[in-house]
This record gives sequence, structure tokens and C-alpha cells, in this order.
Amino acid sequence: MALYPWLEPLWKQWQVMLSQQATPHAILCSANVGTGIEDLVNCLAAAIVCKNSDEEACGFCHSCELSQGGHHPDIHWVIPEKEGKGINVEQIREANRYAIESSQLGGKRIIIIQPAESMNESASNALLKTLETPPEQCVFVLLTQDKHKLLPTIISRCQHWQLPKVTKPVLLDWLGSQLSREQMPGWFSLKMYAQSPLDALSFIKQDKQKEWEQLLTLLLVGVQKRSFSLYEVQSFFKNEPLEKVSWLLYLFNDLQKAHFGVADTPQPAVFEQLASCISYTSAYSHYQHLQQMRHSLTTSSGLNAELLIVDWYLTLIKP
Repeated sequence: MALYPWLEPLWKQWQVMLSQQATPHAILCSANVGTGIEDLVNCLAAAIVCKNSDEEACGFCHSCELSQGGHHPDIHWVIPEKEGKGINVEQIREANRYAIESSQLGGKRIIIIQPAESMNESASNALLKTLETPPEQCVFVLLTQDKHKLLPTIISRCQHWQLPKVTKPVLLDWLGSQLSREQMPGWFSLKMYAQSPLDALSFIKQDKQKEWEQLLTLLLVGVQKRSFSLYEVQSFFKNEPLEKVSWLLYLFNDLQKAHFGVADTPQPAVFEQLASCISYTSAYSHYQHLQQMRHSLTTSSGLNAELLIVDWYLTLIKP
């Protein structure tokens, strides 16, 4: 499998680990969404269960055929049962049963938990008990966006790996290989997804640049005229509100930087106008507000994201 270029450095390190037969019983890997980290973990899992090779899957044995088809009986993924939900204790108990059972093909078992930080307290404690006395011939791989949300005792029992940051040249080179020159937006937009290349490509292909520009205009009109169209604001935030909250966070972070003269350039004229209308104190305050909102929306079910964002917008434009 050809890996994305930003995954290759970590894969080379893992190959050394595999060749030295130094694979630990538990691996914690920190990586952003939109990096394709799942492909890298699939390569690792295939290599571990391969019958003919140590540092990478041979691609020809029966185990490799099953791995490639996603049907290997000794590779188990544990993910939330529903989008936006956490990983519950029953899922971890089932994973623990896999861990102590014999391998169906006579090799190692691999249990991959993603996102690990979505485990609730009971699930975390159930996993911890297994990690304290790890079963033989079993490897746990925990994928996380934020390891600080995991129990310290779980972190301490894992070998931690961090996916290296995606550099700007690597990101732009890869996007350039996927797109025509006319499709490439400016860095001011792309940097929102600087550490999530696959999301950056999706942003471009779905033509979300127009929505991003619409958001900037909505904000500028609001702070300049102190008035707005409720229908227009509600309609804008109705679809994919969490992603748009992330856009707002990037924007208000940049507004703070602009007041210190450290924002990336070049900047569109609408951003410069926003910076002239929104003070550093206001930008900082709204950034904190948006962070709290995103946390609430990602941890609490049943909240009306559209309503929360519109309420925030009202605080932004009020005199």
C-alpha cells in the first residue's frame, strides 16, 4: 500500500520496531483526523499478522489476503457504535475477550481502539485492567487526537508515538499532485487544514471556499452595520455547524495574531477589515467562547448547534 507522504517517517520508525521484534503490548498513537492514520495502522496490523515477513506485510500469504480484504479474524477495530457517540464498556469488554482468546490463525491478535479518548470512564477502567496484565501475543493500538483526555494510568502503560507535523511544502506538494493549479486556494484558507491534509482536499473538492468567504462576509457585515439577516445566519450554520465553529476558531485565533503583527500573509482584504473592527480583547473573548461551545457540542448530545452559534453571533455584533 502506498502511504501518504506525511505518514512515511513514522512508518519507517515502526518498520525498525517490527524488524527488531520490539513491538510493545500497547501502542498509543496521537494523530489528527484527516491524516489517514488508519492506513498506517492497517499497514502495521498487516505486518504483525503476516506469516512471511517482519518489517512489512508480504502481500501474498493467506493472512495478507485477509488483511487486504478487511476480514482478518485476528484484527479487531473498536469504534463508536454511532457517529458522535463514545466507546462504551461493553465494547471494551468484548475487546478484552478477543485479547485473551487464542489467535484464529496462530499468530498475534491486534485490537485497535479509535478514538481512544471517546471511551467513557467504565470503558477506560475495563481496558486498564487488561493493560495492567497484558495477554501474550496481543497488541493494543490506541488512536487519539488528544491523549490528555485519556487516563494517565492508560498512557503510562502504552508506548507513545506522535505523528510528525505535516510541513507546508509536503502539504502543498501533495495537494498539487491531486488538483489543478486553478483549483488551489490561497494559504489563508488552506492553513485551517494544515495538519489534516485529507480534510484540506475535501474542503477544496467540495468547493467550501465559497462558504468560507461567505462566513467572512457575514461577520464583517455584522460588526460594521450591527445588523444581520436571521434567516441568512441560520441557513449558513444549519449544515456542518461543528466544522464552521472550527473555522471561526481559526479565524479568531488569527485575529489575535494580527493585533501582534504575527498573522500569516498575504491576507484577504475582508480579514484586514475584520481586524480593524474587532479588538484584540474582543477576539480573545470570542475565541474562548467558541472553544467552550465546541467542547459542549462534542461532549453533550441533544444541543442545538445552530441556535448556540446564532446566539454567539448576536454577542459579536451587539454594540
